[in-house]
Amino acid sequence: MRIRVELPEQSDVEAHTAANARGEIPDRTPYGLHHLAEVDDVDLEFRRPLTGRAAWVARKVRNRLDGYEPVAELLGAPARRGADVVYCMDERTGFPAVAVPGGPPVVSGLVWVQGPETYSRAARPVVGTLLRRFAGIVTLGPGMYTDLVEGWGLDPARVHPCRLGIDTEFFAPRPWSEATPLVAGVGDDEARDHPLLVEAVRRLSARRRVRLEIGTTMDGVEIPADLGVVHRCRMEGAVRAMYGRSTVVALALHPTTRGSGSTVVLEAAASGRPVVATRTAAMEALVDPSRGILVEPEDPDALAEAIGALLDDPERARAMGEAARAWVIEHHSSAQMNDDIRDVLRGVVAGRR
Repeated sequence: MRIRVELPEQSDVEAHTAANARGEIPDRTPYGLHHLAEVDDVDLEFRRPLTGRAAWVARKVRNRLDGYEPVAELLGAPARRGADVVYCMDERTGFPAVAVPGGPPVVSGLVWVQGPETYSRAARPVVGTLLRRFAGIVTLGPGMYTDLVEGWGLDPARVHPCRLGIDTEFFAPRPWSEATPLVAGVGDDEARDHPLLVEAVRRLSARRRVRLEIGTTMDGVEIPADLGVVHRCRMEGAVRAMYGRSTVVALALHPTTRGSGSTVVLEAAASGRPVVATRTAAMEALVDPSRGILVEPEDPDALAEAIGALLDDPERARAMGEAARAWVIEHHSSAQMNDDIRDVLRGVVAGRR
C-alpha cells in the first residue's frame, strides 16, 4: 500500500526530524506519522514543501483563505497519482485535496469542522459536498463524530473514530521531587478559557500557596505577577519542564464539541501528572476519576476547589499521575494512533479494488 501524506505546507518533515533529534519537539515526524510505515507492506511518502516563487504564492493564498491550501494541492496533484491513498491530517489540506478531480482516494482528519448550523447558507452546501467526497474521515474526539454523522448526515461507515496519540518517550515521567505547588496550563485554540483558570487560581491563592504558569500565544491572557507568569510562545519541548514543576495540569475550556485540550491531557498523563479540566465530550472520554477531576464549565469556585484538593493531598496527586502514565502508555501512544489510521487507510484501499 502506497500512502502519500499531505501535511500543511508550512510543515517540513526534514526540519521536524532534525528538531526532534535535538530534543526540541516530540515525534520524529509530525504526529508520529512515520509509524504508518512500521509494517512491511506500506510505502510512505510525505509531500515536500514548495520552494521559491511557488511557496510565496501559496503562502499569500493560504493567508487569505484562513489556512486552506489550494495552491499546494493543485501543484502536488501529479505526484499523487502514484499513491494508493492520500492522507491529510486536517481539513486545511484535506478540503483542497478532495476538491482536485482525479487521483487516488483521499482520507482526512478533521479539526475545525462543526455542525451545519454554524455555517452560512452559502458555505453549508460547499462544506457538505467536500465532506461527502472523502473516501474516509478520521476523528480523534467523540463530539466531532456526532456532528458528522448526525449533523451532516454522513455514512457512519465512512467516519472512523481513532485514538489520539503522543510521543510517550519524549514525554517521559517527571520525578515528583521536581513538583511544586504549581498549576500548569497550556493551549492556543479558541476553546481555551484561560481567564477562568486565572480567576480560579486567584481565589485559591487566598487560602494556600499556589503558583500558575500558562503557555499560550492567545491575546488577552494576563496573570498578576505575584500569582504566576504567562509564557507568550508555543511551548514545544519546553512544556516538559513546566509539567515537571507542576503538581496539577489544569484545562479551562469553553463548551465545545471539538477535542480541545486532548493533547495536553495525554502529555500531562505521560509526564505522570493529574489533570483538572472543565467538562466537555473530549474531556469526559479522557479524564477518568482515577487520573484526574472534571468540573463544570464557567465555575471558578469548582475549578479552584478541585485544584486545591490535589495540591492539599500530594500523595493522591502522585497516585493519579502514576495511573495516568500507565493508561497513556497502554492506549494513547503515537504509534497506536497511527495503527488506527493505517487500518482506516487499508480499508479504503481494499474497498477500491
